[in-house]
Amino acid sequence: MGEYQKVISGRGSLGKIGEMMDKLHITKPMIVGMEPLTGMLLRKNPVMLAFPVFSAFHPNPDLADTEAGAEIYKQEACDGLISIGGGSSIDTAKAIKARLKTRDEEDLVHSRLTEEGNIPHIAVPGTAGTGSEATQFAVVYVNGRKVSLNHPSLRPDGVILDASLLDSLPAYHKKSCALDALSQGIESYWSRRSNDDSKVHAYLAFIGVLDNLKAYLDGDPHAADEMLEASYQSGKAIHMTTTTAAHAMSYMLTKKLGLAHGHACMVTLPTLWEMMYEHEEMRELLRDLSGKMRLGDPRMVPKLLKGIMIDLEMSIPPLPDEAMLTELAESVNTERLSNHPIAMTRDEVKEAYRRSMTPLCENEMQACLDIWRYYGRD
Repeated sequence: MGEYQKVISGRGSLGKIGEMMDKLHITKPMIVGMEPLTGMLLRKNPVMLAFPVFSAFHPNPDLADTEAGAEIYKQEACDGLISIGGGSSIDTAKAIKARLKTRDEEDLVHSRLTEEGNIPHIAVPGTAGTGSEATQFAVVYVNGRKVSLNHPSLRPDGVILDASLLDSLPAYHKKSCALDALSQGIESYWSRRSNDDSKVHAYLAFIGVLDNLKAYLDGDPHAADEMLEASYQSGKAIHMTTTTAAHAMSYMLTKKLGLAHGHACMVTLPTLWEMMYEHEEMRELLRDLSGKMRLGDPRMVPKLLKGIMIDLEMSIPPLPDEAMLTELAESVNTERLSNHPIAMTRDEVKEAYRRSMTPLCENEMQACLDIWRYYGRD
C-alpha cells in the first residue's frame, strides 16, 4: 500500500463511496459496522444492499470475531472491506484483514502479514476522536489478552470523512472522543519519535479540537467538520509517533473504573504535563508546545486541560486506595512508557495516578475553569 491515503471529505461524502470503490478497484466489499450507521450507508448507496454486512463483533474485538468475519469474506468472494463507525468497527476490519493475510494465530499475534493478495479497505469514521482511519494499528483480544496489531498494510487505503455521521452521537461520546483526539495531538507532539512532519499533524489535531470544541458540542455543523478533520490529523500524528504515558495509563482506568477511552486519557494528561515541567530539560519543549496552543506560560496548559474537563462535566474518579493505585501502576504497558519524553519508574507512574485523582480545591477549580472559558477570545 502506498504512503498516501485516498480521502473524500465533506458533508454528503458518504454518498460518494462508489467513487472511492472505483479508485481502489473494489467491486464486492464486505461492510463492517453496526446500526444505525450501516443503514445510513446503505440508504445513501442503494447499490450496496447486495453486499454482505458483518456486525457480529464486540466493542473490543476478539479473535473469534476476526475469524468469523474472515470466513464470511471468503464465502462471499469479497474483494475489499468498508468499515463504518468508531474505532471498534475500523479495528475489526483491520483485524479481519490481518486474519486473511496470516496463516495462523501465531502469525496474527505477531503481525506477520503476507504481502500476497490485495485487500483494499475504505474506513468511514463515525466518531471524531480515535483517528483509527489514519493508522496501521489495531487492537484484538486473544483469550482475554490485549494484542496490538501493527503492519503497514493495515492502514486503510481510502477514507471518507462525512461529519453528518456525528450528528446523532450521544453527548458523552462526543466529549470523550474529542478528548482522545486532543490527547493524541499533545502526546504525539512531545513523543520521543516526533519529527517536523509529525508535529504538523499533531498541531492541526490539538488546535483543531481547542478551536472548535465549544461550537461542536453546541451543534455547529462547520465545527463538526473541523473536529472530524482534527481527529483524522491526530490519527496521522500517532501513526508516525505512537502515543505516550497518558494513553498507556488510560486502559486500566477504562477497564476498572468504566471511563470512556478519551475521558481516561485526559484524567492523567494534565498531571503528566506538570511532572514533565519539573524537569528543567523538558521546559523548552513545553514552552514550544504551549506557544503552539496560544498560551504563553507552559504552566497554564494543565490548568486549561483541567478546565475543559470541569466545563464538560467529565468527572475525575475518586482517589483509589494504595492497593488499587499499585495495581493501576503495575498494569501500564512499559513499551508505551518508553516513548514518553521522560523516563518514569513504577513509583512515578503510581504518583501520577495519585496526583491526577486528588481533588482540586474550589479556588483551583475556578481558576482552571476561567482559563478554558476565556480561551480563544480576542
